[in-house]
Amino acid sequence: MAKPTEKTDSPGEAGPRPDAAEGKPLVLLLCSPDEALGRAWSSAAPPPHFHLERTERLDALALTRTEPTLVLVDAATAAEAAGRQADLLRANLARCVWTGPAEVIDALGPDRIRDAYDVLLTPVTATVLGRRLADWARNIERTAALDRLGRRTEELAQRISALAVRADEAEHRADDLAEQRTRLERALRRIREVAGLSHRINTLDLDQIVEVSIRELPAALDAERASLYFYDATTDRLVLRGHSHEGPVAERVELASNPNSPMAHAVRRGQLLLIGEFAEFQRRNDIVIERPFEGQYQTPSCIIVPLKGGGRVLGVLNLADKQGGHRFDEELDLPVIEQIGELIGASLYNVELFREMEHRAKSDPLTGLANRRALEETLLHETDRARRYHTPLAVLMIDVDGLKDVNDRFGHPGGDAVLQNLAAVLLETVRSVDLPGRWAGDEFLVILPDTTGVQAEQLARRLRGRVHNQPVRVDSREVQTSLSIGVAEHADDETADAILRRVDEALYTAKEGGRDRIATSEPTA
Repeated sequence: MAKPTEKTDSPGEAGPRPDAAEGKPLVLLLCSPDEALGRAWSSAAPPPHFHLERTERLDALALTRTEPTLVLVDAATAAEAAGRQADLLRANLARCVWTGPAEVIDALGPDRIRDAYDVLLTPVTATVLGRRLADWARNIERTAALDRLGRRTEELAQRISALAVRADEAEHRADDLAEQRTRLERALRRIREVAGLSHRINTLDLDQIVEVSIRELPAALDAERASLYFYDATTDRLVLRGHSHEGPVAERVELASNPNSPMAHAVRRGQLLLIGEFAEFQRRNDIVIERPFEGQYQTPSCIIVPLKGGGRVLGVLNLADKQGGHRFDEELDLPVIEQIGELIGASLYNVELFREMEHRAKSDPLTGLANRRALEETLLHETDRARRYHTPLAVLMIDVDGLKDVNDRFGHPGGDAVLQNLAAVLLETVRSVDLPGRWAGDEFLVILPDTTGVQAEQLARRLRGRVHNQPVRVDSREVQTSLSIGVAEHADDETADAILRRVDEALYTAKEGGRDRIATSEPTA
Protein backbone atom coordinates (compact mmCIF):
# COMPACT_ATOMS: atom_id res chain seq x y z
CA MET A 1 0.00 0.00 0.00
CA ALA A 2 1.35 3.41 -0.87
CA LYS A 3 2.22 5.75 1.90
CA PRO A 4 0.87 9.18 2.93
CA THR A 5 3.73 11.67 2.89
CA GLU A 6 5.32 13.66 5.63
CA LYS A 7 3.79 17.07 4.99
CA THR A 8 0.17 18.09 4.53
CA ASP A 9 -1.23 21.15 2.82
CA SER A 10 -4.54 22.93 2.70
CA PRO A 11 -6.95 22.09 -0.18
CA GLY A 12 -5.88 25.22 -2.01
CA GLU A 13 -2.23 24.13 -1.81
CA ALA A 14 -2.47 20.55 -3.00
CA GLY A 15 1.27 20.09 -3.13
CA PRO A 16 3.52 19.21 -6.04
CA ARG A 17 1.92 17.68 -9.10
CA PRO A 18 2.69 13.95 -9.39
CA ASP A 19 3.48 14.26 -13.14
CA ALA A 20 5.11 17.67 -13.00
CA ALA A 21 7.76 16.63 -15.48
CA GLU A 22 5.10 15.78 -18.06
CA GLY A 23 2.75 18.63 -17.09
CA LYS A 24 -0.14 16.22 -16.43
CA PRO A 25 -2.67 16.50 -13.58
CA LEU A 26 -3.36 13.66 -11.17
CA VAL A 27 -6.53 11.97 -12.51
CA LEU A 28 -8.97 10.71 -9.87
CA LEU A 29 -11.79 8.33 -10.86
CA LEU A 30 -14.53 8.34 -8.20
CA CYS A 31 -16.69 5.20 -8.23
CA SER A 32 -19.29 5.98 -5.57
CA PRO A 33 -22.97 7.01 -5.49
CA ASP A 34 -22.27 9.23 -2.46
CA GLU A 35 -23.05 12.76 -3.72
CA ALA A 36 -21.69 14.40 -0.55
CA LEU A 37 -18.39 12.61 -1.09
CA GLY A 38 -18.41 13.69 -4.73
CA ARG A 39 -18.90 17.33 -3.78
CA ALA A 40 -16.14 17.08 -1.18
CA TRP A 41 -13.78 15.60 -3.78
CA SER A 42 -14.64 18.34 -6.28
CA SER A 43 -13.89 21.00 -3.69
CA ALA A 44 -10.68 19.38 -2.45
CA ALA A 45 -9.19 18.54 -5.86
CA PRO A 46 -9.10 21.77 -7.91
CA PRO A 47 -7.58 21.93 -11.38
CA PRO A 48 -5.02 22.17 -12.86
CA HIS A 49 -3.17 19.85 -10.44
CA PHE A 50 -6.09 17.42 -10.16
CA HIS A 51 -8.76 16.19 -12.58
CA LEU A 52 -11.84 14.40 -11.16
CA GLU A 53 -13.92 11.89 -13.14
CA ARG A 54 -17.13 10.19 -11.94
CA THR A 55 -18.60 6.79 -12.73
CA GLU A 56 -21.39 4.81 -11.13
CA ARG A 57 -19.91 1.48 -12.20
CA LEU A 58 -16.27 0.45 -12.43
CA ASP A 59 -15.68 -1.20 -15.80
CA ALA A 60 -12.98 -1.45 -18.45
CA LEU A 61 -14.55 1.34 -20.50
CA ALA A 62 -14.37 3.80 -17.57
CA LEU A 63 -10.73 2.94 -16.92
CA THR A 64 -9.80 3.25 -20.60
CA ARG A 65 -11.68 6.52 -21.01
CA THR A 66 -10.24 8.29 -17.96
CA GLU A 67 -6.80 6.64 -17.57
CA PRO A 68 -6.91 7.41 -13.81
CA THR A 69 -3.89 7.69 -11.56
CA LEU A 70 -6.03 6.60 -8.58
CA VAL A 71 -9.44 4.87 -8.52
CA LEU A 72 -11.54 5.91 -5.50
CA VAL A 73 -13.96 3.02 -4.85
CA ASP A 74 -16.85 2.90 -2.38
CA ALA A 75 -15.97 -0.04 -0.12
CA ALA A 76 -19.53 -1.32 -0.43
CA THR A 77 -18.83 -1.87 -4.14
CA ALA A 78 -16.38 -4.65 -3.26
CA ALA A 79 -19.11 -6.65 -1.52
CA GLU A 80 -21.54 -6.15 -4.42
CA ALA A 81 -19.04 -6.69 -7.26
CA ALA A 82 -19.40 -9.83 -9.34
CA GLY A 83 -17.93 -11.29 -12.50
CA ARG A 84 -15.84 -8.95 -14.61
CA GLN A 85 -16.27 -6.05 -12.18
CA ALA A 86 -14.75 -8.13 -9.36
CA ASP A 87 -11.84 -9.07 -11.64
CA LEU A 88 -11.27 -5.38 -12.41
CA LEU A 89 -11.18 -4.55 -8.68
CA ARG A 90 -8.62 -7.29 -8.02
CA ALA A 91 -6.50 -6.22 -10.99
CA ASN A 92 -6.50 -2.57 -9.91
CA LEU A 93 -5.98 -2.93 -6.12
CA ALA A 94 -2.54 -1.32 -6.40
CA ARG A 95 -4.15 2.00 -7.41
CA CYS A 96 -7.46 1.59 -5.56
CA VAL A 97 -8.39 3.84 -2.61
CA TRP A 98 -11.24 2.33 -0.57
CA THR A 99 -13.70 4.89 0.79
CA GLY A 100 -16.45 4.34 3.31
CA PRO A 101 -17.15 3.94 7.05
CA ALA A 102 -14.60 2.04 9.17
CA GLU A 103 -16.84 -0.98 9.68
CA VAL A 104 -17.47 -1.36 5.92
CA ILE A 105 -13.77 -1.01 5.04
CA ASP A 106 -12.79 -3.45 7.79
CA ALA A 107 -15.24 -6.00 6.34
CA LEU A 108 -13.17 -6.12 3.14
CA GLY A 109 -10.60 -8.26 4.90
CA PRO A 110 -6.89 -7.71 5.60
CA ASP A 111 -5.71 -8.85 2.15
CA ARG A 112 -7.77 -6.29 0.23
CA ILE A 113 -6.90 -3.50 2.67
CA ARG A 114 -3.17 -4.33 2.65
CA ASP A 115 -2.91 -4.64 -1.16
CA ALA A 116 -4.86 -1.45 -1.94
CA TYR A 117 -3.15 1.93 -2.42
CA ASP A 118 -4.80 3.53 0.62
CA VAL A 119 -8.02 3.78 2.66
CA LEU A 120 -10.10 6.84 3.49
CA LEU A 121 -12.73 6.77 6.25
CA THR A 122 -15.99 8.66 5.66
CA PRO A 123 -17.62 11.02 6.42
CA VAL A 124 -14.77 13.35 5.58
CA THR A 125 -14.35 17.11 5.09
CA ALA A 126 -12.88 18.90 2.09
CA THR A 127 -10.01 20.13 4.29
CA VAL A 128 -9.03 16.58 5.28
CA LEU A 129 -9.40 15.47 1.65
CA GLY A 130 -7.10 18.28 0.55
CA ARG A 131 -4.43 17.08 2.96
CA ARG A 132 -4.77 13.45 1.86
CA LEU A 133 -4.60 14.49 -1.80
CA ALA A 134 -1.40 16.40 -1.09
CA ASP A 135 0.00 13.28 0.62
CA TRP A 136 -0.92 11.08 -2.34
CA ALA A 137 0.55 13.57 -4.81
CA ARG A 138 3.88 13.64 -2.98
CA ASN A 139 3.98 9.87 -2.58
CA ILE A 140 3.27 9.34 -6.28
CA GLU A 141 6.01 11.86 -7.05
CA ARG A 142 8.35 9.86 -4.82
CA THR A 143 7.42 6.65 -6.67
CA ALA A 144 7.94 8.47 -9.96
CA ALA A 145 11.38 9.50 -8.73
CA LEU A 146 12.24 5.83 -8.14
CA ASP A 147 10.93 5.02 -11.63
CA ARG A 148 13.16 7.73 -13.05
CA LEU A 149 15.98 6.16 -11.07
CA GLY A 150 15.21 2.88 -12.79
CA ARG A 151 15.24 4.53 -16.22
CA ARG A 152 18.61 5.98 -15.33
CA THR A 153 19.79 2.41 -14.80
CA GLU A 154 19.42 1.67 -18.48
CA GLU A 155 21.15 4.92 -19.37
CA LEU A 156 24.05 3.88 -17.17
CA ALA A 157 24.15 0.48 -18.88
CA GLN A 158 24.43 2.19 -22.26
CA ARG A 159 27.20 4.39 -20.94
CA ILE A 160 29.05 1.32 -19.69
CA SER A 161 28.86 -0.25 -23.14
CA ALA A 162 30.10 2.96 -24.74
CA LEU A 163 32.95 3.17 -22.27
CA ALA A 164 33.98 -0.39 -23.14
CA VAL A 165 34.20 0.53 -26.85
CA ARG A 166 36.16 3.66 -26.07
CA ALA A 167 38.57 1.64 -23.89
CA ASP A 168 39.32 -0.66 -26.82
CA GLU A 169 39.85 2.27 -29.18
CA ALA A 170 42.03 4.29 -26.83
CA GLU A 171 44.31 2.03 -24.84
CA HIS A 172 46.30 4.98 -23.49
CA ARG A 173 43.17 5.99 -21.49
CA ALA A 174 42.41 2.46 -20.36
CA ASP A 175 43.25 3.00 -16.70
CA ASP A 176 41.03 6.08 -16.33
CA LEU A 177 38.17 4.46 -18.21
CA ALA A 178 38.45 1.28 -16.17
CA GLU A 179 38.13 3.24 -12.93
CA GLN A 180 35.16 5.18 -14.25
CA ARG A 181 33.57 2.00 -15.51
CA THR A 182 33.99 0.39 -12.08
CA ARG A 183 32.27 3.32 -10.39
CA LEU A 184 29.43 3.26 -12.88
CA GLU A 185 29.00 -0.49 -12.49
CA ARG A 186 28.87 -0.08 -8.71
CA ALA A 187 26.31 2.69 -9.06
CA LEU A 188 24.29 0.56 -11.47
CA ARG A 189 24.32 -2.43 -9.13
CA ARG A 190 23.38 -0.26 -6.17
CA ILE A 191 20.48 1.41 -7.95
CA ARG A 192 19.08 -1.94 -9.04
CA GLU A 193 19.39 -3.47 -5.58
CA VAL A 194 17.89 -0.49 -3.76
CA ALA A 195 15.06 -0.15 -6.31
CA GLY A 196 14.22 -3.80 -5.63
CA LEU A 197 14.18 -3.19 -1.88
CA SER A 198 11.73 -0.30 -2.25
CA HIS A 199 8.91 -2.77 -2.95
CA ARG A 200 9.68 -4.66 0.27
CA ILE A 201 9.76 -1.45 2.30
CA ASN A 202 6.44 -0.31 0.81
CA THR A 203 4.34 -2.42 3.23
CA LEU A 204 2.22 -2.29 6.39
CA ASP A 205 4.33 -5.07 7.97
CA LEU A 206 6.43 -3.16 10.51
CA ASP A 207 8.73 -6.11 11.20
CA GLN A 208 9.50 -6.40 7.49
CA ILE A 209 10.30 -2.68 7.24
CA VAL A 210 12.72 -2.99 10.16
CA GLU A 211 14.35 -6.17 8.84
CA VAL A 212 14.90 -4.74 5.34
CA SER A 213 16.26 -1.49 6.84
CA ILE A 214 18.88 -3.13 9.09
CA ARG A 215 19.79 -6.20 7.00
CA GLU A 216 19.10 -5.94 3.28
CA LEU A 217 19.55 -2.20 2.75
CA PRO A 218 22.99 -2.02 4.45
CA ALA A 219 24.15 -4.99 2.35
CA ALA A 220 23.11 -3.17 -0.83
CA LEU A 221 25.04 -0.09 0.31
CA ASP A 222 28.15 -2.03 1.43
CA ALA A 223 27.59 -1.10 5.09
CA GLU A 224 28.59 -3.67 7.70
CA ARG A 225 26.45 -2.32 10.56
CA ALA A 226 23.05 -0.69 10.89
CA SER A 227 20.63 0.28 13.66
CA LEU A 228 17.09 1.62 13.59
CA TYR A 229 15.61 3.77 16.36
CA PHE A 230 12.04 5.02 16.76
CA TYR A 231 11.63 8.58 18.05
CA ASP A 232 9.11 9.44 20.78
CA ALA A 233 8.55 13.20 20.64
CA THR A 234 6.63 13.26 23.95
CA THR A 235 9.68 11.99 25.88
CA ASP A 236 12.33 13.27 23.41
CA ARG A 237 13.77 9.77 23.40
CA LEU A 238 15.10 7.37 20.75
CA VAL A 239 14.23 3.71 21.36
CA LEU A 240 16.11 0.90 19.60
CA ARG A 241 13.89 -1.16 17.26
CA GLY A 242 16.56 -3.36 15.64
CA HIS A 243 20.25 -3.58 14.75
CA SER A 244 22.81 -5.74 12.93
CA HIS A 245 25.78 -5.08 15.23
CA GLU A 246 27.76 -7.97 16.67
CA GLY A 247 28.26 -6.12 19.96
CA PRO A 248 25.89 -4.11 22.17
CA VAL A 249 24.28 -0.81 21.19
CA ALA A 250 22.35 1.75 23.25
CA GLU A 251 18.79 0.58 23.93
CA ARG A 252 17.59 4.16 24.56
CA VAL A 253 19.04 7.57 23.84
CA GLU A 254 17.73 10.54 25.83
CA LEU A 255 18.26 13.43 23.41
CA ALA A 256 17.87 16.07 26.13
CA SER A 257 20.78 14.45 27.99
CA ASN A 258 22.80 13.91 24.79
CA PRO A 259 22.25 17.09 22.74
CA ASN A 260 25.59 16.74 20.94
CA SER A 261 25.13 13.19 19.72
CA PRO A 262 25.01 12.69 15.93
CA MET A 263 21.47 11.30 16.16
CA ALA A 264 20.36 14.37 18.12
CA HIS A 265 21.79 16.57 15.33
CA ALA A 266 19.90 14.57 12.69
CA VAL A 267 16.62 14.69 14.63
CA ARG A 268 16.82 18.40 15.48
CA ARG A 269 17.72 19.46 11.94
CA GLY A 270 15.65 16.83 10.15
CA GLN A 271 18.51 16.39 7.67
CA LEU A 272 20.69 13.46 6.64
CA LEU A 273 24.10 13.57 8.27
CA LEU A 274 27.28 12.11 6.71
CA ILE A 275 30.30 11.91 9.02
CA GLY A 276 33.65 11.18 7.42
CA GLU A 277 35.72 11.49 10.59
CA PHE A 278 34.31 11.97 14.09
CA ALA A 279 37.29 14.08 15.11
CA GLU A 280 36.66 16.41 12.19
CA PHE A 281 32.92 16.51 12.97
CA GLN A 282 33.62 17.50 16.58
CA ARG A 283 36.05 20.25 15.57
CA ARG A 284 33.67 21.66 12.99
CA ASN A 285 30.73 21.77 15.42
CA ASP A 286 32.83 22.64 18.51
CA ILE A 287 31.36 19.75 20.52
CA VAL A 288 32.52 16.62 22.30
CA ILE A 289 30.68 13.40 21.51
CA GLU A 290 30.53 10.48 23.92
CA ARG A 291 30.71 7.15 22.05
CA PRO A 292 30.45 4.35 24.65
CA PHE A 293 30.70 1.62 21.96
CA GLU A 294 33.34 3.31 19.81
CA GLY A 295 35.69 0.31 20.00
CA GLN A 296 33.41 -1.99 18.01
CA TYR A 297 33.53 0.15 14.85
CA GLN A 298 36.14 -0.51 12.16
CA THR A 299 35.94 2.89 10.40
CA PRO A 300 35.23 6.49 11.51
CA SER A 301 32.65 7.07 8.75
CA CYS A 302 28.87 6.76 9.16
CA ILE A 303 25.54 8.05 7.84
CA ILE A 304 22.61 9.09 10.08
CA VAL A 305 19.26 9.26 8.27
CA PRO A 306 16.24 10.94 9.95
CA LEU A 307 13.08 9.07 8.91
CA LYS A 308 10.24 11.54 8.45
CA GLY A 309 6.51 11.12 7.91
CA GLY A 310 3.55 13.42 8.40
CA GLY A 311 5.85 16.42 8.73
CA ARG A 312 7.75 15.05 11.74
CA VAL A 313 10.68 12.78 12.56
CA LEU A 314 9.56 9.22 13.31
CA GLY A 315 12.94 7.55 13.69
CA VAL A 316 16.62 7.39 12.79
CA LEU A 317 18.53 4.90 10.63
CA ASN A 318 22.29 4.59 11.24
CA LEU A 319 24.70 3.02 8.74
CA ALA A 320 28.35 2.41 9.68
CA ASP A 321 31.54 0.59 8.65
CA LYS A 322 31.59 0.68 4.88
CA GLN A 323 33.17 -2.47 3.46
CA GLY A 324 36.87 -2.36 2.64
CA GLY A 325 37.53 0.35 5.21
CA HIS A 326 36.29 3.04 2.82
CA ARG A 327 34.35 6.17 3.73
CA PHE A 328 30.79 6.68 2.59
CA ASP A 329 30.76 8.60 -0.69
CA GLU A 330 28.76 11.83 -0.85
CA GLU A 331 28.27 11.53 -4.60
CA LEU A 332 27.70 7.79 -4.83
CA ASP A 333 25.90 6.92 -1.57
CA LEU A 334 23.91 9.95 -0.45
CA PRO A 335 21.41 10.36 -3.34
CA VAL A 336 20.31 6.73 -3.08
CA ILE A 337 20.12 6.79 0.73
CA GLU A 338 18.08 10.00 0.72
CA GLN A 339 15.48 8.46 -1.61
CA ILE A 340 15.17 5.22 0.32
CA GLY A 341 15.11 7.09 3.65
CA GLU A 342 12.09 9.07 2.48
CA LEU A 343 10.33 5.84 1.53
CA ILE A 344 11.10 4.21 4.90
CA GLY A 345 9.72 7.28 6.70
CA ALA A 346 6.56 7.27 4.58
CA SER A 347 6.11 3.54 5.26
CA LEU A 348 6.46 4.02 9.03
CA TYR A 349 3.92 6.85 8.91
CA ASN A 350 1.47 4.71 6.97
CA VAL A 351 1.80 1.90 9.52
CA GLU A 352 1.02 4.44 12.25
CA LEU A 353 -2.09 5.66 10.40
CA PHE A 354 -3.30 2.12 9.72
CA ARG A 355 -2.93 1.13 13.37
CA GLU A 356 -4.84 4.23 14.42
CA MET A 357 -7.64 3.24 12.04
CA GLU A 358 -7.68 -0.29 13.47
CA HIS A 359 -7.77 1.12 17.01
CA ARG A 360 -10.70 3.42 16.16
CA ALA A 361 -12.58 0.50 14.60
CA LYS A 362 -12.27 -1.49 17.86
CA SER A 363 -12.65 1.30 20.45
CA ASP A 364 -15.66 2.85 22.13
CA PRO A 365 -15.57 6.58 21.28
CA LEU A 366 -16.96 7.74 24.65
CA THR A 367 -14.79 5.76 27.06
CA GLY A 368 -11.80 4.82 24.92
CA LEU A 369 -12.18 1.20 26.05
CA ALA A 370 -12.59 -1.78 23.73
CA ASN A 371 -15.95 -1.90 21.95
CA ARG A 372 -18.27 -4.90 21.72
CA ARG A 373 -16.69 -6.23 18.57
CA ALA A 374 -13.19 -6.23 20.09
CA LEU A 375 -14.53 -7.88 23.25
CA GLU A 376 -16.26 -10.64 21.26
CA GLU A 377 -13.10 -11.36 19.24
CA THR A 378 -10.92 -11.45 22.37
CA LEU A 379 -13.33 -13.67 24.30
CA LEU A 380 -13.40 -16.19 21.41
CA HIS A 381 -9.59 -16.27 21.46
CA GLU A 382 -9.34 -16.58 25.25
CA THR A 383 -11.98 -19.34 25.58
CA ASP A 384 -10.17 -21.29 22.86
CA ARG A 385 -6.86 -20.82 24.71
CA ALA A 386 -8.43 -21.85 28.03
CA ARG A 387 -9.85 -25.06 26.49
CA ARG A 388 -6.58 -25.91 24.72
CA TYR A 389 -4.17 -25.30 27.61
CA HIS A 390 -6.57 -25.86 30.54
CA THR A 391 -5.85 -22.42 31.99
CA PRO A 392 -8.35 -20.47 34.11
CA LEU A 393 -10.44 -17.68 32.63
CA ALA A 394 -13.07 -15.43 34.18
CA VAL A 395 -15.31 -12.57 33.06
CA LEU A 396 -17.11 -9.75 34.82
CA MET A 397 -20.26 -8.08 33.52
CA ILE A 398 -20.85 -4.70 35.17
CA ASP A 399 -23.93 -2.49 35.19
CA VAL A 400 -24.01 1.11 36.45
CA ASP A 401 -26.96 1.30 38.84
CA GLY A 402 -29.40 4.14 38.29
CA LEU A 403 -27.75 5.64 35.21
CA LYS A 404 -31.17 6.62 33.86
CA ASP A 405 -31.80 8.70 36.98
CA VAL A 406 -28.45 10.47 36.47
CA ASN A 407 -29.40 11.24 32.86
CA ASP A 408 -32.80 12.55 33.97
CA ARG A 409 -31.24 14.82 36.64
CA PHE A 410 -28.13 16.05 34.84
CA GLY A 411 -28.73 15.27 31.19
CA HIS A 412 -26.63 12.96 29.06
CA PRO A 413 -23.38 14.84 29.85
CA GLY A 414 -23.85 13.72 33.44
CA GLY A 415 -24.38 10.11 32.40
CA ASP A 416 -21.36 10.31 30.11
CA ALA A 417 -19.23 11.55 33.02
CA VAL A 418 -20.30 8.54 35.12
CA LEU A 419 -19.41 6.10 32.31
CA GLN A 420 -16.06 7.80 31.73
CA ASN A 421 -15.28 7.65 35.45
CA LEU A 422 -15.99 3.91 35.50
CA ALA A 423 -13.73 3.44 32.47
CA ALA A 424 -10.91 5.25 34.30
CA VAL A 425 -11.41 3.10 37.41
CA LEU A 426 -11.30 -0.06 35.29
CA LEU A 427 -8.05 0.94 33.59
CA GLU A 428 -6.46 1.81 36.95
CA THR A 429 -7.57 -1.44 38.61
CA VAL A 430 -7.20 -4.29 36.09
CA ARG A 431 -3.92 -5.83 34.88
CA SER A 432 -2.32 -5.05 31.54
CA VAL A 433 -3.30 -8.53 30.25
CA ASP A 434 -6.98 -7.97 31.10
CA LEU A 435 -9.36 -6.38 28.61
CA PRO A 436 -12.09 -4.04 29.91
CA GLY A 437 -14.63 -2.73 27.43
CA ARG A 438 -18.06 -1.21 26.97
CA TRP A 439 -20.52 -3.97 26.13
CA ALA A 440 -23.73 -1.97 25.60
CA GLY A 441 -25.17 1.24 27.06
CA ASP A 442 -24.35 1.19 30.76
CA GLU A 443 -22.98 -2.38 30.72
CA PHE A 444 -19.25 -3.16 30.74
CA LEU A 445 -17.44 -6.47 30.26
CA VAL A 446 -14.00 -7.36 31.65
CA ILE A 447 -12.13 -10.40 30.27
CA LEU A 448 -9.65 -11.85 32.80
CA PRO A 449 -7.19 -14.43 31.37
CA ASP A 450 -5.44 -16.79 33.82
CA THR A 451 -7.90 -15.76 36.54
CA THR A 452 -10.01 -18.02 38.77
CA GLY A 453 -13.54 -17.27 39.89
CA VAL A 454 -12.32 -16.44 43.40
CA GLN A 455 -9.78 -13.96 42.04
CA ALA A 456 -12.45 -12.44 39.80
CA GLU A 457 -14.76 -11.95 42.81
CA GLN A 458 -11.94 -10.17 44.65
CA LEU A 459 -11.45 -7.84 41.70
CA ALA A 460 -15.21 -7.22 41.53
CA ARG A 461 -15.23 -6.18 45.20
CA ARG A 462 -12.32 -3.79 44.63
CA LEU A 463 -14.08 -2.20 41.65
CA ARG A 464 -17.37 -1.88 43.51
CA GLY A 465 -15.61 -0.30 46.50
CA ARG A 466 -13.60 2.16 44.42
CA VAL A 467 -16.67 3.39 42.53
CA HIS A 468 -18.67 3.65 45.75
CA ASN A 469 -15.91 5.72 47.39
CA GLN A 470 -15.26 7.90 44.36
CA PRO A 471 -18.27 10.13 43.60
CA VAL A 472 -18.43 11.74 40.17
CA ARG A 473 -18.53 15.54 40.03
CA VAL A 474 -21.17 16.87 37.60
CA ASP A 475 -21.95 20.59 37.41
CA SER A 476 -20.21 21.25 40.75
CA ARG A 477 -22.26 18.51 42.40
CA GLU A 478 -21.12 15.07 43.48
CA VAL A 479 -23.05 12.11 42.06
CA GLN A 480 -22.87 8.90 44.07
CA THR A 481 -22.97 5.75 41.91
CA SER A 482 -22.89 2.02 42.55
CA LEU A 483 -22.27 -1.11 40.52
CA SER A 484 -24.03 -4.43 40.09
CA ILE A 485 -21.53 -7.07 38.96
CA GLY A 486 -21.93 -10.58 37.58
CA VAL A 487 -18.99 -13.00 37.83
CA ALA A 488 -18.45 -16.21 35.86
CA GLU A 489 -15.49 -18.58 35.66
CA HIS A 490 -14.94 -20.51 32.44
CA ALA A 491 -15.82 -24.20 32.59
CA ASP A 492 -14.03 -26.92 30.61
CA ASP A 493 -15.14 -27.01 26.95
CA GLU A 494 -17.43 -24.00 27.50
CA THR A 495 -17.94 -21.71 24.51
CA ALA A 496 -17.73 -17.93 24.53
CA ASP A 497 -21.52 -17.66 24.08
CA ALA A 498 -22.13 -19.99 27.02
CA ILE A 499 -19.99 -18.04 29.50
CA LEU A 500 -21.57 -14.80 28.27
CA ARG A 501 -25.04 -16.19 29.01
CA ARG A 502 -23.95 -17.23 32.51
CA VAL A 503 -22.32 -13.93 33.42
CA ASP A 504 -25.36 -12.06 32.08
CA GLU A 505 -27.62 -14.21 34.28
CA ALA A 506 -25.35 -13.48 37.25
CA LEU A 507 -25.63 -9.75 36.59
CA TYR A 508 -29.43 -10.07 36.41
CA THR A 509 -29.37 -11.86 39.79
CA ALA A 510 -27.29 -9.04 41.31
CA LYS A 511 -29.68 -6.37 40.03
CA GLU A 512 -32.78 -8.26 41.10
CA GLY A 513 -31.23 -8.73 44.53
CA GLY A 514 -31.32 -4.99 45.15
CA ARG A 515 -28.41 -3.66 43.07
CA ASP A 516 -25.03 -2.54 44.45
CA ARG A 517 -24.02 -6.15 44.87
CA ILE A 518 -22.06 -9.01 43.30
CA ALA A 519 -23.47 -12.35 42.09
CA THR A 520 -21.43 -15.32 40.86
CA SER A 521 -22.49 -17.98 38.37
CA GLU A 522 -21.02 -21.37 39.20
CA PRO A 523 -19.94 -23.56 36.25
CA THR A 524 -22.38 -26.36 35.47
CA ALA A 525 -21.15 -29.87 36.01
